[in-house]
Amino acid sequence: WLNQFADHPFAQQVRDWATRFGGLNNNAAGTRDGGAAADNDNADMDSAFTPPVDIFSTDRAYVLHFALPGAKKEDVGVNWDADKGELRVAGVVYRPGDEEFLATLASGERRIGMFSRSVPLPPRTRQNASAASERGEEIDALAITAKMEDGILVVTVPKVEKEWTEIHKVDIE
Repeated sequence: WLNQFADHPFAQQVRDWATRFGGLNNNAAGTRDGGAAADNDNADMDSAFTPPVDIFSTDRAYVLHFALPGAKKEDVGVNWDADKGELRVAGVVYRPGDEEFLATLASGERRIGMFSRSVPLPPRTRQNASAASERGEEIDALAITAKMEDGILVVTVPKVEKEWTEIHKVDIE
């Protein structure tokens, strides 16, 4: 799935970062050509990750909390795919510091690099799989909001409020 990000601005930022700080070169075939040292220096940038998420369902909205410590809001994208009924969050988390400081890294345990997570709404679980499809909850895509708070991306996805149920008369032939 990482190949679908190749033309994305986040991917270009990652390639630029890797080239500046680790000597990563891409040959015409698109494979790595930086040697063993580059492989070790950029191992954390090569591994994509899936951020954990907590999903809350209130009467009026779904509220999703994505754990993204160290992420900047300008490096994160949030998209609603109405056809799939999915919220997609993707982006990149960098390790802060200049080249000299990054060279002193003794141990790196934090998740950095590109990330992506797609969440179906309403959430599909064993307990509510049939109930969710029967409910037919609609999402107010134009009112979706997102904000970054202390390393947590909070996305609020409002549910459409229906004031009435439409009933269509069917003529019998």
